[in-house]
Amino acid sequence: MNVTIKRKTGWLGLVSRIIIKVNGKKVAKIRSSQEVNLNLQNDSAYLTVTQFGSKSNEIEITDGDTVEITSTIWSYIFYYSMLTFVLIMNISAYSTSITFTMYTTFLVFGFILFMVSFFLVNTYHLKIVDNKSLK
Repeated sequence: MNVTIKRKTGWLGLVSRIIIKVNGKKVAKIRSSQEVNLNLQNDSAYLTVTQFGSKSNEIEITDGDTVEITSTIWSYIFYYSMLTFVLIMNISAYSTSITFTMYTTFLVFGFILFMVSFFLVNTYHLKIVDNKSLK
C-alpha cells in the first residue's frame, strides 16, 4: 500500500518535524511543507501524527490515499493566548505593585496550563484529500 502525506501546517511548528505514526508505531518524520510517500504492508492502517506532545485525530488510510496535515484553529488560539498572557503579565509587572514571586508563579502556572492543553486538544488535523484507488 502506498500513501502520500503532505504537511501544510503553516508557521506553527515550523522549525521541528512531525512524527508520523501508523497503527501506533513511528514510521517517519515530516518537515514543514514537505511531502512523504509511505510504502506499507497492510491493505489499510490507522494514521496519527504527534509533535512534542501535541497530537492529531486518527484516520483510516488505504492504498492510494493522499493525506494532508493542517493546523487546527485550537493551535492558533492556544499560541495567541499564551502570547497575550505573557504580554499582560509583563505590563502588569511594570504598572502595578505585583511582587516578583507572584509574577513568577502566574507565569509558570500559565505556561504549565498552555503545555497541558497540547495533550488535551488535537493540534493537527488529518484528512484524506485524494484517493487514487477510487478512480
